[in-house]
Amino acid sequence: MTLQNKRVVVTGASGDLGRAMACRFLDLGADLVLQYRSDSAALKPVLRAAREAGREAFAVAADLAEPDGPDRLAAAVLARWAAVDGLVNNAGGTRPQPFEEITAADWDQALRLNLTAPFRLIQLLLPALRKEGGSVVNISSVAALTGGAFGPQYAAAKAGLIGLTRSAARDLGVHGVRVNALAPGPVDSAMTSSLDGPVLDGIIRATALRRLVDPLEVADAAAFLLSTGTAVSGQTLVVDAGRHFV
Repeated sequence: MTLQNKRVVVTGASGDLGRAMACRFLDLGADLVLQYRSDSAALKPVLRAAREAGREAFAVAADLAEPDGPDRLAAAVLARWAAVDGLVNNAGGTRPQPFEEITAADWDQALRLNLTAPFRLIQLLLPALRKEGGSVVNISSVAALTGGAFGPQYAAAKAGLIGLTRSAARDLGVHGVRVNALAPGPVDSAMTSSLDGPVLDGIIRATALRRLVDPLEVADAAAFLLSTGTAVSGQTLVVDAGRHFV
């Protein structure tokens, strides 16, 4: 498995999962655009590792929940690269809320970040993706399949992302662009640790392996889907320690 000289865009790169993927992609020889919203300090080790490895990597600040966020990121990418080999739509999340307390604004924000932004980025970067037959990996969640513990706004958005993945794979395959989804969870991350202790303990007990997923395990799956020489497209790969069985 190699990403040697591949140009890969990773959104949500300052989070636990985003950093793990960025580091794995660097190890495999990729050049990177790393989107973050506010925590630029979290990316300093990744950028330093890229310099030491002789790879190109640069960070772009953009709030993907805002209407112009995807446009700002895409403009920065296209100003640097004429072609894109990989797009990982990883930015996402929400805060756990009881069903009856979710407002219309909460719902809209969750859909903008977790579903609308990935759609817009695929649209905006499509001319660059189809130049080299690029690969898109949408980071969904096992919550799309189980309902999850973060609320209906998150589960609905992540389920929509799986639907987007299937539709985009059908429409963009003619251009040589592959589109797949990953459904991780529960991942050992800041988002998961925000859950109440008893809730998290119950989730872990409900996994076949009785443990959280390491971010590096998701990173390896994403690297596989980005790698060339595979006919996999339109699929959702579940990496969840046996939380959900079809």
